[in-house]
Amino acid sequence: MRFYLRALRYFRPDLGKISASVALIAVMTGAGLLQAYPLAILVDSIFGTVDWRQKDWIYKVFFHWAPGSVMGRVIALAVVTLALRILQELLSMAMTLLNIRIGYAGVMRVRCDLFRKLQELSLAYHKSQPQGDAIYRLSYDTYGVQIILNVAVQTILVSSVTLLFMSWIMLSKSWQLTLIALSVTPLLLWTTRIYGKVLEKKSVEAKEVESELTTSIQRSVATIGLVQAFGREADEYRRFHDAAHNSVRAYLRLHGQEVLYWLFVGSIFGLGTALLFGYGGYQVHRGVISLGDLTIFLTYFLGQLYGPLNKLSTAGASVAGGLAGTRRVFEVLDRDAIIQDAPDAMDLPRKPRKLTLDDVSFAYKEGQPVLCEVSCDIEPGSMVAFVGESGVGKTTLLNLLPRFYDPVSGALRLDGHDLRRVKVRDVRRHIALVLQESVLLPTTVRENIAYGRPDATDAQIRRAAEIAGANGFIMKMDKGYDELVSEAGQNLSGGQKQRISIARALLTESPIIVMDEPTSALDPQHEAMIIDTLKRLRGLRTVILVSHRLSTVADSDRIFVMRDGRIIERGTHDELVAARGDYYRMAKHQMKLPDDPPADGGGAAAADGTMNMEPHEGMEGLS
Repeated sequence: MRFYLRALRYFRPDLGKISASVALIAVMTGAGLLQAYPLAILVDSIFGTVDWRQKDWIYKVFFHWAPGSVMGRVIALAVVTLALRILQELLSMAMTLLNIRIGYAGVMRVRCDLFRKLQELSLAYHKSQPQGDAIYRLSYDTYGVQIILNVAVQTILVSSVTLLFMSWIMLSKSWQLTLIALSVTPLLLWTTRIYGKVLEKKSVEAKEVESELTTSIQRSVATIGLVQAFGREADEYRRFHDAAHNSVRAYLRLHGQEVLYWLFVGSIFGLGTALLFGYGGYQVHRGVISLGDLTIFLTYFLGQLYGPLNKLSTAGASVAGGLAGTRRVFEVLDRDAIIQDAPDAMDLPRKPRKLTLDDVSFAYKEGQPVLCEVSCDIEPGSMVAFVGESGVGKTTLLNLLPRFYDPVSGALRLDGHDLRRVKVRDVRRHIALVLQESVLLPTTVRENIAYGRPDATDAQIRRAAEIAGANGFIMKMDKGYDELVSEAGQNLSGGQKQRISIARALLTESPIIVMDEPTSALDPQHEAMIIDTLKRLRGLRTVILVSHRLSTVADSDRIFVMRDGRIIERGTHDELVAARGDYYRMAKHQMKLPDDPPADGGGAAAADGTMNMEPHEGMEGLS
């Protein structure tokens, strides 16, 4: 019951509309119940011999206002029948439109809640779940609450009210026939109880398989370039065919159970109709009830009693799909957001601050550490770099800074404040990210650059682009800064996307800029521009770099060399070269260094006295 109440809570703002819908239902039910009487009056008191004065008040009202002639009364009955039917249809239309509006409003609210929750959940959750699953839950499972509302209001409430009034009318005619008409109810309830669980289980299975199909489609579309490049179209088709085939089989199993269910329900109502015909005919033959009364019973049972009983008995089957979808939505909503504000989280105004890593350890899976007791201090305005081979934890370390993850042990601090005790919003306002895989939105270049600072002026956007080396190619586009970026930036080169990402980070007022491989997609000319940009930022912003190109990080105030999740060396470029450790071995491959570095620890000097940092051909792939 709590589950249903939780689902229906999404419709609380529409309580007034729901009350209006219930009122329409009551009037519509009354109009529907009255439709059985014109035929009964015609059979009993116009063409029959039953005295209308001995019948219900409905007979008396009709004959009081109807014409005196037989044909006049027949025409009056025809007009009443038409009026009742039109009234019922109008009320039904109004109720349907109102319920549709209520239903979609609730779906919108649950979608907003689910979308907000998906944004709150950590990267660990999103990396463990296929994107197609989230898309399916947002697009289709959210309709579950609308199904639950429809079953609760239109099925249970309407049917219960209708059944109550019909039972009262039928009891006033013949309690024996009423009991026979309702005798099938226990069988219906038993059938629903048995098949309701089966149908809900099959609905869940079908939705999970359909979610897998959505994921397969999303992956195929997202990787179409890779598929075509390696000629894997046939393999992808087979994968899609298998997923689609599994989806069809799951729905066939579901619909097979539904068909069996409706077979049992139809048979039960057939039994009830046969009993009512037999005993009702016997009662008319004995003169216990009139033919008109039997007509009312048969009209109610075959036309109106059958409907409410059928809907009530099949409510479990009707709501099965909605329950399955709603449960999948609530599964996500009930997940704890691992990264969230602590109850005592403090505000931390944005300004330059000292960043401290204090014995930070982290593991994606228990027993498989990625970072081990990493410690360092990063002063405001300094430029530092983390280098090392692939897989040593450099990018993971950067992901801890904006609290995409929290350390397993140890702490990250801003001016001594543990990031876990600071509001997530304020932590992330201190940090601007430039990711290795540039993420661009399908909107204008201007809006992509200003994404982190929507109120930026055109001059500020242009200045950030100039510093990032992006203004030149942007101005060559047909529409300049108003040029539309295609999905995933497919109409831009890798270097162009990277420079727009850097401009986006530079435009923010974040005192810390974190760059993961900022020059990996740039040519030497633009790499030099970015290095020059980084030099100009020194003292103005704290810059944290991860790069496999040592030429990018060589001018850093401090370089941290990592191996196996630990910092094994730290110092300036010259100090690390002189130490002849891991950094020296990487630099020896990437830069033209002599086999034996000078005694004073300086780097190898070119003829003009500057450090020669030309990458060694074929060695850029080292981390």
